[in-house]
Amino acid sequence: MEAKVTKKGNFERLVEVSVPEPELAPHFDNVYRKYRKNLKLEGFRKGKVPLALIKKLYGDVIKGEAIDEVVQSVFREVREKEDLRPVAPAQLEDIKYDESDGLQFKAVVEVVPEIELKTYKGLSAENETYQVDDEDVANALEDVRDKMAVMQPVEGVAEENHFLVADFQQVDAGGLPIIGQKFEDRYFQLLGDERNKDLTEQLLGVSVGDTRRVELRSEQANGGKDKVEFFQIDVKEVKAKELPALDDELAKDIGEFETLQALRDDIRENLVKQTEANGRRMMRRMLVDELLKKNTIDLPESMVTAYLDSIIESARQDSAGELDEQALRNEYRPMAVRTIKWELVKDKLTELEEMAVEDEDKDRYLEDLSKEKGVEIKDVRKAFKGKDGQRRLEDNILENKVIDLLESHAKIKDKKITRKDIEKRKRVAV
Repeated sequence: MEAKVTKKGNFERLVEVSVPEPELAPHFDNVYRKYRKNLKLEGFRKGKVPLALIKKLYGDVIKGEAIDEVVQSVFREVREKEDLRPVAPAQLEDIKYDESDGLQFKAVVEVVPEIELKTYKGLSAENETYQVDDEDVANALEDVRDKMAVMQPVEGVAEENHFLVADFQQVDAGGLPIIGQKFEDRYFQLLGDERNKDLTEQLLGVSVGDTRRVELRSEQANGGKDKVEFFQIDVKEVKAKELPALDDELAKDIGEFETLQALRDDIRENLVKQTEANGRRMMRRMLVDELLKKNTIDLPESMVTAYLDSIIESARQDSAGELDEQALRNEYRPMAVRTIKWELVKDKLTELEEMAVEDEDKDRYLEDLSKEKGVEIKDVRKAFKGKDGQRRLEDNILENKVIDLLESHAKIKDKKITRKDIEKRKRVAV
């Protein structure tokens, strides 16, 4: 078999293939075997007709019908031999076959672009570490109190921030119930912000056993007329959240602290660890962004399209209504381009630095992940079971190795930031 590959730009390859008749035998034999599975011939059981007899009786017909399948089979063989990495199905053309000359065809195929890294050492990035203050600790302590809170019945009327349990019956403008639109035991909080401001304003002052009719209005897209719905609400419970006292007893109830100060110290320590981890994560992302910025990488459009197609398909499965596919493509395109470029660069660096994943790498990664997530190591291992799981595990480890390499050769500037810095950034962003 002869295969000539001609480069057409950065992405396309013209593959010209010529296969003499004797070398086609294995490919045609595969077709004959598929044909034999369903062939019924007097004197033989289904699927047991000898190949030689099939070739004698139906050889020319089968060859004529199966030539496209043979071309695909031959092309797969050429693709592996020539180490082609297609990103889309090949366009086959000029297919010619006869028993004297064998098989000839051409294929135009779009392949993964060749990457040439100009630089990946000496990158610059900042490692920002947020300075945890007393207000951060106080806010975290309030979150702890909130989780330990208990709900108590309210004897009087409902006020802002109280919780209601109620039945919702949708009604028409005249007050008649709409069949099939009753929602029982809905649990919600009366909040004064934009999340359910209209509902809250209409339910303030209700008591257990009250019935109140409310009107809910929602804006429509593209300047359409507002949608108005009416509900009859039967209030079944009014509750208030009762927070525990901020004292040593709260610390003891959590289970491992004797004093409130010990709890505060633990919260501060965890916040510091968390902010340091977040800062390093952002720094490593900055290194990747800097690497992609310093190396020009052109992508075939089909790679981006295929990536966006997978996002659309996933969104379609998760959505019950209609999707604005073009809006989704526009929204996710920058992420798709970045992800694809990073995958290509990561593969290239893995090749250049001859990186590999050893068993000890897997054990160390799983142990670290177990500590980070606070789960048993056996449960972490379950998440990476099977071929797909092991592939994901190896990809994660290789990615860490590549970024470790970038970090080891980078110029990292440590920078401490405070609450004032963050608030200043927010004002500038607005």
